[in-house]
Amino acid sequence: MNRASRRASALSVLAIALLALSCSRPAPRALVPADYASWERPTERDLDYPVPGHEDHRRRIYLNQSGEDVRITERQGRVVHEYPEGTVIVKEVYAGLQFRQGEAPFQLTVMIKKPKDPLARGGWLWVVRDMASGQETVIDYEFCFDCHANANEPHPYGDKNPRSEFRDYVFLPYRK
Repeated sequence: MNRASRRASALSVLAIALLALSCSRPAPRALVPADYASWERPTERDLDYPVPGHEDHRRRIYLNQSGEDVRITERQGRVVHEYPEGTVIVKEVYAGLQFRQGEAPFQLTVMIKKPKDPLARGGWLWVVRDMASGQETVIDYEFCFDCHANANEPHPYGDKNPRSEFRDYVFLPYRK
């Protein structure tokens, strides 16, 4: 192989490599921000009681700054909570109901207010992050949404929503 042929071959290989790189997809961006544990906690107390859908796991809730701007209005005599687009609510999920010193969550369940996203249910993306693998899964079926619809009427959890407020699918709404 002469020098010109080697150069042409090398350029061909380089061109193919560059083409392959330009066609590759960037790594997906994490939906859950790394700094979530520095956010406001809408309830001081961990949820240390069983809840359907979350089983017998303790949960600790965090709310990003956008969520602190929840708008509370009244419509036709009913209190309505509306979280702004960009609100993120993170629930750390722990292995049992009891607190154990140094324990890390095994899972995050997350609500992200993105009403225009085609995977959103009730205006929210419902996400689960497995902490061992770091994998995030958007729940694109009705399970989370159907359960959280109960937050908009009286229910047996937290403060029980006795006045049947529309809480935008959030069981423990942020109180300013």
